[in-house]
Amino acid sequence: TCFARRGSGVRSSYAPPYENQSLQVMCLGVSFVFLHGCSPGMSATIGTVTGSVVGLIPLSGLFAKVTLYPEGSVMDMEQELLNDVIREYRQLLEAGDLPAALPLIRQAAHWGDLESQILAADLYMNTLQDPAQALEYTRLAALNGDTDSMLNLGVMLRERREFDKAFYFIQKAAMAACPRAYEPLAAMYMMGQGTPRDLQQAKYWNLQGLEADPENAGLQRQHRVLEKAGC
Repeated sequence: TCFARRGSGVRSSYAPPYENQSLQVMCLGVSFVFLHGCSPGMSATIGTVTGSVVGLIPLSGLFAKVTLYPEGSVMDMEQELLNDVIREYRQLLEAGDLPAALPLIRQAAHWGDLESQILAADLYMNTLQDPAQALEYTRLAALNGDTDSMLNLGVMLRERREFDKAFYFIQKAAMAACPRAYEPLAAMYMMGQGTPRDLQQAKYWNLQGLEADPENAGLQRQHRVLEKAGC
């Protein structure tokens, strides 16, 4: 057996609102992962038989059984847990129970699920009207590679006058061929927001936008302004 305590050479992940801990421990030279329902800081006695219920951990004065998993199965196990959370919150949403679904959506989003990040951002922006939380989950989705979220985050940051960050994400969305990013990127080049003023770059992105959406009134107005400026 071996003795493992959270914070002492043990990898753990805490996923609110549940108190499940995913811990990796070394036992007799073999790495295992186990799940339990203890609060952070609890300890566990572990055996060495893979896939068997071989450990006991104190839980509210009782003992809970622990199942060990080989280290190589961690990713599959974590994905299975994530899928369970997603299934549960979808069922709750279908039943119209957003208050119960929301903590699970947040949990899945913080576990890195892009769909859940986008859903959380949309709920906080349009249903719950919480701009700070909408910004947070849009940021997660943008950092997870979603181009629409990159643009949305850039627009939100621009409204907050955080021009350097806004330019970074709007440009990133435009470079990833997000057509809606062309107009705001051209505007930021025109006004020197988050970047030196560059009318040639503004013209380039304006033309990219018009090529993608020739009837866009905003792009047409922007084009006329650039023409008057000699571009």
